[in-house]
Amino acid sequence: MMISRVVACALLLAVAPLAHANRFLLGYDEAPTVAKALEQLNAQPEKHVLLYFDMSQHCLPCTEVRAILNSEAVREQWRRNYVVVSIDLYAPGKEEREIIDQMHVSWAPVLVFLDRNGRRVTYTRELRNETQARLLNDFVSKREYAMSAMARYGGRHFDASAARLAAQGKFLKDQQAASEPWQVTRIDDRPRLRQVLAHKPERPTGAELRKSLAGKVMHKENQEWFLDLLLDKGNTMQASGRRKDGLANMRGTGKWYVTKKGKLCLELTAGGVDENWCRHVFKVGEGYYVSKDLRPDRVVYRFVLAER
Repeated sequence: MMISRVVACALLLAVAPLAHANRFLLGYDEAPTVAKALEQLNAQPEKHVLLYFDMSQHCLPCTEVRAILNSEAVREQWRRNYVVVSIDLYAPGKEEREIIDQMHVSWAPVLVFLDRNGRRVTYTRELRNETQARLLNDFVSKREYAMSAMARYGGRHFDASAARLAAQGKFLKDQQAASEPWQVTRIDDRPRLRQVLAHKPERPTGAELRKSLAGKVMHKENQEWFLDLLLDKGNTMQASGRRKDGLANMRGTGKWYVTKKGKLCLELTAGGVDENWCRHVFKVGEGYYVSKDLRPDRVVYRFVLAER
């Protein structure tokens, strides 16, 4: 069963060259398709394939991860170990779309690592610093994922704490108790509040938020849509957007406002989009995140602001 799944995944990913893949990472060994990357691994079996999901627009976390991977120190460590296939989630070509659909990725950045058989060995949706990049590189390039203690969550999200322990020949209690066989789980690429809190975000007041939003264009995304929201000063909203799967576009009108407690509220139901909520707002650099509540594991949604 597992062998058939691996073969099927490899076949589905063996697509024609990517038409317009952006060169997000500079100075790395790149391939136009997963099939070509796996071919290179036949000649260089010590390497892995890195599927690098980025966005060419409106993704500040992508810019941050890109800066880490393009830093001289990290690039020097990483480039000898990977063949990179870059995928633009914001403007994918037909072949990129096939990879996105097969890997079930809707958010960026996401880094997915494959072995020479096309099997996913781990993935991550964040890189906070060069230290975490080094741990991840060691985990993949030194095949720490194949250690008995680590194999129980092969292919799952990279855990820096577990990787540190694995390097010492140890593993966490919850891993020790686990007895399920190795299996590929679906990639969870959704951003979480704990990632935002790690950046020590600002919490704008209601007055600050209203001033920042009025008259601006909000470039927002949710699980299914990229949305462009024109926020009028009178609290009306003109919306346009396209589905992330490329199957539909929308236009409509709605309403936005900020509560006395500083929550941002949107009221928009149009063209298959349902954005009716009031949420806490966090600001990291020039980017914003909204969360339904303050639980660290809560999924957050992000937006950036631009002038009209």
